Amino acid sequence: MNGALAVFAKTPGLSPVKTRLAADVGARLAEKFYRLSLAAAEEVAARVRDLSEGAIRPVWALAERNGGGEGSRKSFPSIWTGDGDLGKRLHSVYSSLFKNHDYVMMMGTDSPQLEPSLILEAGRIIFENPESCVVGPSHDGGFYLFGGKIPIPESAWTGVAYSTNSTLRELARNLESQNIPVRLISEQGDVDSARDLKTLMNALEASPDLLPAQRRLLAWLRACKETLGTF
Repeated sequence: MNGALAVFAKTPGLSPVKTRLAADVGARLAEKFYRLSLAAAEEVAARVRDLSEGAIRPVWALAERNGGGEGSRKSFPSIWTGDGDLGKRLHSVYSSLFKNHDYVMMMGTDSPQLEPSLILEAGRIIFENPESCVVGPSHDGGFYLFGGKIPIPESAWTGVAYSTNSTLRELARNLESQNIPVRLISEQGDVDSARDLKTLMNALEASPDLLPAQRRLLAWLRACKETLGTF
C-alpha cells in the first residue's frame, strides 16, 4: 500500500509567512522561524519515507503556482495547492493525490516538533481502519495532520471556519455527517504567535530523539530567549 504525505508550505519571498508571529516578533525573526520550521518538516517527512521503506512518499503542497525555487523545495516532488481558501486547497491536494495513492496524509509546518513515529502511527491507523479518517488535533482547536483512505467530498472541507478554536470540531461534524468516522492521535501544539514559542521549546527539549533540523531550531529558540527576550 502506497501513501502520500503532503507537506503544506509557502515560499518565503513569494508569499507572506507567519504573519501573526511577525506581528509579535517582527518580520525578520518570523521568517527565520519559518525557514527553520520548514527544514524540520522536511527532515521529518524524509525520515517517515525512509522508515516506511518508501511506502509513504512526501510531496510539497506549495501555495504558489511557481513556487519551489529554493533548494529545500526540490527535495520532494511538488504540487500546487490551487486557489481559494484553505478548505478548497485541502480538498484540491487530497483529491489530487488520492488519484495515484492508496491513502493520503497532509501536514503543515506549524508543528516542527513532530516525531516521525507519530506520522507512521497515523498511517497504521489508516491501514487498520480504512473507512475512517485520522486527525492530529492541535491545542488551539485546529489540526496538524489529516489522513484518509477514502474520498472526501469538497463540502466537508469548505464548510469549516479555519483558524478558530472550533475548526476540528466543525470538520469532524462534517465528516461524520458523511458517515466517515474520525480517529484522533495525540494532541500537539502549533506556533501561531510568540506565546507559542515557549511551548514549542519545551516540547523540543522533552523529545528524546531530535532530528538535526529540530536541534537547530531548538538552539535558535534558546538564543532568542536568552539574547532577545522574545518570549
